[in-house]
Amino acid sequence: MKNILLAIFLFSVPMVAFGQNKAINKFYRKYKRGNEVQNMKLPGWLIKVGGKIAIKSSDMEEEEQQLAKDLIKKAGAVKFMYSEEGGAVPKKAINELKKGLYKDDFDDLIMIKSGQMNFELMIQEVNGVVKNLLMVYNDLEEGEMAFISMKLNLKLDDVTKLVEKEIEENYHELFIEEEEPVVEPIM
Repeated sequence: MKNILLAIFLFSVPMVAFGQNKAINKFYRKYKRGNEVQNMKLPGWLIKVGGKIAIKSSDMEEEEQQLAKDLIKKAGAVKFMYSEEGGAVPKKAINELKKGLYKDDFDDLIMIKSGQMNFELMIQEVNGVVKNLLMVYNDLEEGEMAFISMKLNLKLDDVTKLVEKEIEENYHELFIEEEEPVVEPIM
């Protein structure tokens, strides 16, 4: 029995290693220990347990609760870093991180630049499934930097359902177009 468990463990280690993103891991390991940097790493099981507790204590309708439960099941480990000292993580390092992510098939989802502030949301999508989500906020003027990386197994169809439901519930009136009356030509 011990040999079977050992064999399973040895075969699973390489699969876990391939699941990790080298660029994100390198960036996180290098800058997480800075004096001005706060960091946290949460395993996927803790995200799922915390999400279920939050859903149970919320006042969401049953349909919304089920959608939230389905999304929580697809969440994995989260890495978080925050710094209020701009020099703790130089802009050059963030640019190197982005280059590595582009090599690993990450795509820009949202990019906002305003003065010295940059906000970027990137995803790694494989065959219609979002595998990784990365958010980087860097404000050189204020000296703030935030980094959140989350492993996922989220189908793009699930994201579409979520967005459509949110639009239907909260923004439906913005998308309703009133028909203009037909004007008869005068001859």
